[in-house]
Amino acid sequence: MIRSKKEIEAEKKAFKQMTMTEKIDHILAYYKLPVFTVIIALIVLTSTIVTNATKKKPYLYVAYANFTCGETLDEQLTKGYLESIGIDTKKYDIYVYRNLYITDDPSDVDHQYSYASKIKVMGAISARQLDLMFMNKEAYDLMSSSGLLLNLSTTEDNPSFATLSPYIMSNNVILSDNAVDLELGNAEEYVAETESQKNGIDISSSDTFTAAGIDNDLYIGIIANSRHVEECMQYIACLLGNER
Repeated sequence: MIRSKKEIEAEKKAFKQMTMTEKIDHILAYYKLPVFTVIIALIVLTSTIVTNATKKKPYLYVAYANFTCGETLDEQLTKGYLESIGIDTKKYDIYVYRNLYITDDPSDVDHQYSYASKIKVMGAISARQLDLMFMNKEAYDLMSSSGLLLNLSTTEDNPSFATLSPYIMSNNVILSDNAVDLELGNAEEYVAETESQKNGIDISSSDTFTAAGIDNDLYIGIIANSRHVEECMQYIACLLGNER
């Protein structure tokens, strides 16, 4: 319904004569939906601004594959490390993908969980949101054979390479194979072309882990497409710098 100019003027005059309480009641009675919409919009906007202002930026993305640790060691590997190199932990964080389990054994009772973990890892790598991975030997072999780990021979000019060199491990990388043909029945036996690459670092003897009671074989690798290779090298060198 279109109101006349005279009606609008009369409404304005009546509104001016209202008390503050009456004005609020009038607005809520006649403009409830627009007011509610504006309030919701302001809440969402404020929440977004606060979240973006307080959200920490990832300094590194790290994954624990077939490796678990207690809260103390976990904090030492994340917040503790950042503090040790002078990074503001209110602004930056080390993002960790925890509880990943990787196996290639189809008879394993947790094979479906392993499949989900592989999907998560591949998604993170594809998004370039994974830099380092802590692994047991099985996970290391699988990551290596898939060509997902950085060939450390390409980092020899890095200042941290000398510290890492005694602990660097070589493993096989599959360059090509006939897995698809074998699965389709077009081949009688599996054949693969492989190459040995220096793509893992044995951190089993590091005081960081032995002091925490971890006595199993433990490796760390840099993801091949990491955008933070220098930071990764520095991180690993720091772990190994605790050697006696």
